[in-house]
Amino acid sequence: AEAYPQDGIVGEEHAAVAGTTGHVWVIDPIDGTANFVRGIPAWCVVIACASNGETVVGVIHEPSTGETFHGHRGGGAFVNGRPITASKAASLTEGSVGTGLSNRANTEHVAVLIRAIMAEGGVFYRNASGALMLAYAASGRLLGYVEEHMNAWDCLAGMLLVEEAGGTVLTADPATVIGQGTKVIAGGKAIFPKLQALCVEAFGR
Repeated sequence: AEAYPQDGIVGEEHAAVAGTTGHVWVIDPIDGTANFVRGIPAWCVVIACASNGETVVGVIHEPSTGETFHGHRGGGAFVNGRPITASKAASLTEGSVGTGLSNRANTEHVAVLIRAIMAEGGVFYRNASGALMLAYAASGRLLGYVEEHMNAWDCLAGMLLVEEAGGTVLTADPATVIGQGTKVIAGGKAIFPKLQALCVEAFGR
């Protein structure tokens, strides 16, 4: 706010601050709050910058490991300065798929998704921090990440990182994503069509 006082700010913990430049900083000071308060080391700090609805910078910092995942549009994705790449796997049997659940989602849809992943011989992974799992997808630790709905402060940074790491993401509507959030499907290019098909089966759209 001090460095760019004319930019907007949107975050989970405070009311939106309007700006005049077209740039909006989208911030979640702690994603994975339930983990944080219980001493479970799976939480992160998330910062993204969007320009007219398009994410241009993404940073996800995981204090428990000291890892900072970062990238900017057209400049690649990195962890602590080292380049990262999304998974090149083409089969769900080659790794784990991250997924999340919030009170905005239909729990039966999540159950259908998990059953579908397992029916394909895959493994599902959930650590209660969607942003962190997106960072893991960007770095190839997970095949991908899917969730029926995420708020902008939880997903924009990670979605950019997956793209910049050579993966594919379901494109969010730039006109509504900051205010309303979006469905998230993100992963390596080869596995993305399978992830998308599973989400159609589970979420119905």
